[in-house]
Amino acid sequence: MSVIDPQHVAQILEECANKYVLPRYKQLQEHEIAAKSGPRDLVTQADIDVEAHLERVLPDLLPGSIVIGEEGISRGDMDIGILQDPSQTVWIVDPVDGTHNFVSGRREFGIMLACVIEGETRHSWIYDILGDAHYIAEKGEGAYRNGEKLEITEHRAPAEMTAHINYRYFPRDIQEQIRGAMSAFGESYSLSCAAHEYSRIATGQSDLALYSRLKPWDHLPGALLVQEAGGYVAKWDERAYTPRDDYAGLIVASCEESWRKAFNIIFQGIDIKKYL
Repeated sequence: MSVIDPQHVAQILEECANKYVLPRYKQLQEHEIAAKSGPRDLVTQADIDVEAHLERVLPDLLPGSIVIGEEGISRGDMDIGILQDPSQTVWIVDPVDGTHNFVSGRREFGIMLACVIEGETRHSWIYDILGDAHYIAEKGEGAYRNGEKLEITEHRAPAEMTAHINYRYFPRDIQEQIRGAMSAFGESYSLSCAAHEYSRIATGQSDLALYSRLKPWDHLPGALLVQEAGGYVAKWDERAYTPRDDYAGLIVASCEESWRKAFNIIFQGIDIKKYL
């Protein structure tokens, strides 16, 4: 039995959204936006405020737990290496996933959260703020959208699949080859927001996602959600994805068979070991 009340955590995320995010949607001031590593890698005051709030309140839910967030890691205030220690209980926070979309006034953004206990992701939450949709997953207990259980039942052939991919994160020397391989799928595009891409796969709206940069705040929440909904997630080396992984890439699919088909199509002729 979980010692965490998932609905209580979801309520905290909703309160954060109502207090810090929604009032700034399409109302951000210039001084509330800053670039980090590049012009598309943005941080806003909403990101900072949500993360700070969760840093204050989440440890009270699990005494001794630690909160690490995307912005704290970016500033150098936190050590991502703590995920290598299975004795630590860690909350992983992406305060506003899809920040560039948020700044641009698009709808694809949300709050992502995962709880890692004894080295594995036990709980995850994704809050689609504008859609007012809570996606909650617990290891071995299923995945839910606003209380409704999610079960992926649609398994399409590659030519009928909707896939998500952002080529600019891939090694440059294989970008064009992968771009060509993606023509085998029905359609492929990026939402520039992992929260929405994972939730679309978990609800059967999309079938596949291919990622090349494993930041835990982007992938731990969604990976558990898709797996608990019946999907299949594995790294490019075909091994399971864990909180300790920070290299190589990930394929997320509606089922293992679809994962295998996608892997064979995308990496045909590529020496995958070079990129692990």
